[in-house]
Amino acid sequence: MKTTRFLSALLVAVVILSACSEDPPIADPSLGNVNPTVYVAIGDNYTAGYTNGALYETAQQYSYPNLIAMAVGSPDFVQPLIPDPGTGNLMTWQGFSASGSPIITYGGNVLSAPSNVNHPAPFHNLGLPAAVLYDALDETDIAERATQRGNPFYTLIMRNQASFGTNLLNQAVKLDPTLLSFWLGNNDVMAYASSGGTRGTNTGLGGFPPGTRPTERASFSAMIKNCFSSIQTVLPDTRVLVGNIPDPVIMPLFTTVPRKIQNPADPTQLLDVYYRTSSNTVGTVGPEDYILLTAQAELGQGVGLHPQNPLPSQYVLDATEVEIIRAAVRDFNSVLAAEAEAYGFALVDCNRLFNDIHSNGYSLAGETYTSSYLAGGFFGLDGVNLTERASAIVANEFIAAMNGSFGANIRQVPLHTIPGVKAPAGMGKTGK
Repeated sequence: MKTTRFLSALLVAVVILSACSEDPPIADPSLGNVNPTVYVAIGDNYTAGYTNGALYETAQQYSYPNLIAMAVGSPDFVQPLIPDPGTGNLMTWQGFSASGSPIITYGGNVLSAPSNVNHPAPFHNLGLPAAVLYDALDETDIAERATQRGNPFYTLIMRNQASFGTNLLNQAVKLDPTLLSFWLGNNDVMAYASSGGTRGTNTGLGGFPPGTRPTERASFSAMIKNCFSSIQTVLPDTRVLVGNIPDPVIMPLFTTVPRKIQNPADPTQLLDVYYRTSSNTVGTVGPEDYILLTAQAELGQGVGLHPQNPLPSQYVLDATEVEIIRAAVRDFNSVLAAEAEAYGFALVDCNRLFNDIHSNGYSLAGETYTSSYLAGGFFGLDGVNLTERASAIVANEFIAAMNGSFGANIRQVPLHTIPGVKAPAGMGKTGK
């Protein structure tokens, strides 16, 4: 197994399951206008319960849709349960190095089929890791897509296009849901951000070469209108929740590595970091630029510490790329807000939630969650996807939207019942 040692001087609290006081029961619980008979969730990584670089059953049971299904009493909510260690490259926190930095190990690229792969209908959790908005509508062969995009989840999650439906939306409709959540579009900007601005999901409609930017606003808008119109036409009585798009740049993938690196030969000295820009020149990381967490191995080998050996472009987001990302988030969320209102769907402001956690933290029952790597308890080891408790916080945001929009009074998920980040073996409890 491969080990990555993190160089940043990071003080990290151990986050484990703690005995928080239980939230008091709510008065007069009610489902209001929510019919929980059949709940279906369409989405991507966050919806699937993907975390720590893999999709695996231990974490899937705490996916936000599964927690919502339990909260509203939706019977037989079926997820594609993938036995541990799951499918992906599962990351594990092993402890600290001699310098005090966390050590993360990787489990190797494992491919496991769901234990319930023969379930005779579409899964109720249609969270497809790495899915983009177009996957809600794309009717091309899922096996070909899996090969072309190097993504095995198409065949693991969707299955049997001929019988179950040609795309995510069709498979959801096949189940005739009475309650539907739709949270897609995160990867229409995250693909660009996580590549350091070197690749994207645009089609070229806006004048830029295809695959070099986030999805264009016009394309995003057309796809959302298509999805929402289809849902309303086929499922006129279904209650629909729509999640919007968080700002990727506030996530630990981008905020953990400092812009200057401690000199290994002289710890009192901070060194500039050099990188290859998108215009193929060498630049110095400045105050508005971000070094990706994935750059740590390169930095540990001295790459980026001299202008003649700069970090490759995919490891740095410069200020221009950051603004491209934030403009896309603004565009996407403007479209989602307008279209959710037009179709009478409830908007769940995930962007506000993530920003609040980044700026102020999220406090409940004596615990505070932040966007800090490891210590924050909100983002997993990959720096983007959610911990189990973060999924519960997101579930509660969806429940709050149901309560506010559908005349319900549904009890939120008590966080003390959800595991925190697992401490490495032999380490005592020093934090959550």
